[in-house]
Amino acid sequence: MTVVRLTQITDLHLGPDSGSKLGGVRTLESFQSVLRAVEQDGRGTDLLLLTGDLAADSEPQAYQLLNRILGEQSKQAIWLPGNHDDADTMAANLVDYPQVQSHNMGDWAILTLDSSQPHKPGGHISDKQLAQVEQGLERLQDKFVLLAMHHSPVDVGCAWLDLQQIDNQHQLHLLLLAHGNVKAVITGHVHQQFDGSWGELPIYSAPSSCVQFKQYSDDFALSDQPPGYRWLDLYPEGRVKTGVKFLQDFNQVPDLDCSNY
Repeated sequence: MTVVRLTQITDLHLGPDSGSKLGGVRTLESFQSVLRAVEQDGRGTDLLLLTGDLAADSEPQAYQLLNRILGEQSKQAIWLPGNHDDADTMAANLVDYPQVQSHNMGDWAILTLDSSQPHKPGGHISDKQLAQVEQGLERLQDKFVLLAMHHSPVDVGCAWLDLQQIDNQHQLHLLLLAHGNVKAVITGHVHQQFDGSWGELPIYSAPSSCVQFKQYSDDFALSDQPPGYRWLDLYPEGRVKTGVKFLQDFNQVPDLDCSNY
């Protein structure tokens, strides 16, 4: 029985150099710490799913830095944009990791979706993206599908973040259900672990590789949780097993007085 093993890393918020910070945490150092933890946990050969906000502000140097690190460590990776990213800038600088809409792995396929809007924090699925999803699902009728996107289509229990969820999620949901082969959805953006359901579909969010947002908060607030990642095992009968790992030995402390990002 061949199990497809994946690791989701999200919301890196890399800057143009090693000193760049988010919420008091040096984001390059925290990302490298997550990569080491993935290796130590025996998942170093997993395909990496990088689910958006890879840069803090779409800086070309941030994507160049990411491209170099992934290449030096011989990582396999696929990515999608978040609201802090620019897809064209990503594609121009992640030169060893061209953007892909779908990726086949045995009985499974990963379908990526861009839920970002220019200069807006919230999510939206454009008509073009909806058409690409429909075409992708039709092409992948013989596969189980994992859908990956940046924004959540459901409430996660943080009032301020829930205002930023995908605003036309019903349209996407109907499209996914119509094909019947989507088995789970993974997202980023919320900087916290979330395990829930979107109607009949299991949905999961991953902690950020830098700072976490405080769960169940009405307004922006950081948590003292360390960086983390989500692992996924996809079974040939369509079952998904997944969990989250937080770093145990990370010594940077987030600035809990930080009021925005």
